Amino acid sequence: MIKVNLLKDHTVQSRIAPAKSKASPMGVLMLLVLALVGTALGAYWFYLHTQVVNLTAVRDRLRTENARLEGLKKEIDRYDQMKQERQSRIDVIEQLKANQTGPVLLLNHIVHSIPTGSALWLTSLDQKGDQIRISGLTVQGETIPDFMSNLSATGFFKTVDLELYEDQQKDTAKFTLVCVCARKLVTE
Repeated sequence: MIKVNLLKDHTVQSRIAPAKSKASPMGVLMLLVLALVGTALGAYWFYLHTQVVNLTAVRDRLRTENARLEGLKKEIDRYDQMKQERQSRIDVIEQLKANQTGPVLLLNHIVHSIPTGSALWLTSLDQKGDQIRISGLTVQGETIPDFMSNLSATGFFKTVDLELYEDQQKDTAKFTLVCVCARKLVTE
């Protein structure tokens, strides 16, 4: 029987050169395109990430500014409310001032007619019709003519006459004035 050795003999060296792989131009081009697309996507991701960080910082700054402005707005609203309250008070005072009649106007004219810096005290004020009787004390006798001329200058009184002047003590003098009102006083 014949024996056939089907196994390759290792002793014989093969002369076939190992196959060298050659890169195809299409594969290299695809690899290059893939690398460019990857680089572009990485750069775009970095750009978007930077934008997100910057816009987040801007958002936080704007929220802080908004909170500060809300505080200022509340303070301005509070000042506006205080201004309206004060204006309403001023309006009430102006209306009361406009509605002053009779005794209020009389007292205003008398008080504003007292000479400044003088020692003059009013002790009584009587009204009968359009006649007013003013009594008081003074330390300086020369303040009485000033007081009388100030009363006449108001235009509220037709006449201002001195009814009584007497020295009570060494330092004080008592006086009484009679005034006639130029307009009718309304007593309420």
